[in-house]
Amino acid sequence: MLCLLLLGACVGEAFPTPTATTYPPTVPVTPVPLLLTPIATQAPLPALPPLVNSRSSKALALVDDTLVTVNPDSDSITLVDTHALRVVSEIPVGGGPRMVATRDRLAVVTLWTENAVALVDLDSGQVRRVEQVCALPYGVVTDSRRAYVSCFGSDQIAVVDLDTTDVLYRVTVPDAPSGLAISGTWLLVTYTYTGTLSVLNVERTPFVVGSVTVDTDGELSRTILITPDGARAYIPQTRTGLALISTQYMQDWFPVVSAFDLTRMSGDRSARLTLSTLDHDANMPSDGALSADGNLMYVALGGSDAVMAIDLATRQLVTRIAVGANPIGVWAAGETLYVLNALEGTVTVIDAETNSVTAVIPVTTIPLGAELLRGKVLFHRATAPTMSDGVISCATCHFEGGADGRTWINFRSGPRNTAVLNGAAELPPYNWAGDMTELHDTIEDQIRYVMLGDGLITGDFDATVSTIDAGRSADLDALVAYVASLEAWPNPNRLPDRGLSESARRGMELFMSGTIGCGCHAPPQYTDLQAHNLAGSVFSLEIAPAFDTPTLRGLWASAPYMHDGVVQSLPELLTRTDPIHSVADVLTPEQLADLVAFLLSL
Repeated sequence: MLCLLLLGACVGEAFPTPTATTYPPTVPVTPVPLLLTPIATQAPLPALPPLVNSRSSKALALVDDTLVTVNPDSDSITLVDTHALRVVSEIPVGGGPRMVATRDRLAVVTLWTENAVALVDLDSGQVRRVEQVCALPYGVVTDSRRAYVSCFGSDQIAVVDLDTTDVLYRVTVPDAPSGLAISGTWLLVTYTYTGTLSVLNVERTPFVVGSVTVDTDGELSRTILITPDGARAYIPQTRTGLALISTQYMQDWFPVVSAFDLTRMSGDRSARLTLSTLDHDANMPSDGALSADGNLMYVALGGSDAVMAIDLATRQLVTRIAVGANPIGVWAAGETLYVLNALEGTVTVIDAETNSVTAVIPVTTIPLGAELLRGKVLFHRATAPTMSDGVISCATCHFEGGADGRTWINFRSGPRNTAVLNGAAELPPYNWAGDMTELHDTIEDQIRYVMLGDGLITGDFDATVSTIDAGRSADLDALVAYVASLEAWPNPNRLPDRGLSESARRGMELFMSGTIGCGCHAPPQYTDLQAHNLAGSVFSLEIAPAFDTPTLRGLWASAPYMHDGVVQSLPELLTRTDPIHSVADVLTPEQLADLVAFLLSL
């Protein structure tokens, strides 16, 4: 029996290992231009009524005198008495809680690693039920009847009946939905890798009214804030500046709060807050909150361990308040702010009148070992000079260990498509060119030459020589340990029992048959760990002579494809003018669809 490791299922039929194929050292391939920022013409959407009394997806919530926090590494939520400033209880809820929303005294928590939501009774402190909803649930908001969940992995909005816990609808939306806001019968959705905003009507059967671009190169949009008058939405996110076609680092990442005019249904550049112009050390705006009068915005900087207070009328910084490690949520309640510090397991309490910290409340003990926790903190931190120049962290390009879907040209060897980190430590050598034998090498190299940090190693460093760098820096060892711990995300293309669909099974038989020459991607690693010359098929800035065969595992979450990101989809890769990968002349359209289904299931 052939057991396909890391597929999540054993296959009873025996198939031969894919036949190895030998390619000439130089292959004539039709060059494909590097795709930078796509520009799309969109039909205008109708203006919405004022979206008053809105709710936004957040990592914390306030119900009466009870503050609810999610604890992602502890698999729990914590209830805090805001009068006594003490923890009432910590409640285990399941794997990877990300966001929480409430209806009365009921909390709904998204469980990232369990593809589920947990419903928790805040009075009894008991989990009523854990309900499977979709792949990689992230954001959640509620109204009086339902919970609305952004399904990052399956590109859907799941609608859950709060009384029966049934999933009533799954509405298809663009790739990787994350942030949500609801007001009456209108639901707004943002996306992890684009600056797009979608509008759904949820009065009866939910449907997508349409989508519009707020910022063409926006990403990491985890929440939406709607002003008290309901006329404008603000989206804390990062712009990636690829449209500038720049090889200079400082023009590549912009922490911003984008503005969207709901009365005109269009982005409002005049109201956009470019945070790096207000404070240079600003990285990964993760959440925000508005004062009751709508005059001030408080922005949590997930990579800078701080909260910025900004006057929206003047668009000037009022103050910057230091908080704990990796703030991912901020809640404004009258003259008090509550900030959730995910990698410290604390809540910082701030007096908004004096902008001073009045209390720090421990809400959980993070169950990671000291080295692993230190590595995770470094992965998310931009403010340490050893890590970067202040505006980028590892997590900026590798949200949840994944990839940002972008091709960067600020690499000295040529344009590089951001690689997924989940499971990457298992597959040396590293980098697209396979020119680094240690994970320590590639991480230190990126810190110094992409993030412009001073580096974690003291003394000479050369990533391409055989010097062993493990053990030269405790911080680098910790960061490597954290990256090596990152696991692959659950694949949304697998059946509920993690088996293959009929189409994917047929595609597997085709892949294993040897007739289409998949020898470079043999299981169980789905890579031969060898470098191949792709001269003639690369972008004009390229200088590397050969490229390491990437694994096929996790293809569903790693588009675009190839080292320079020139291929946007698997059907394009398998049918373009490319004698290495094209199978269009030997497969029927049905067989091609089956092959793609199998590859996306890995």
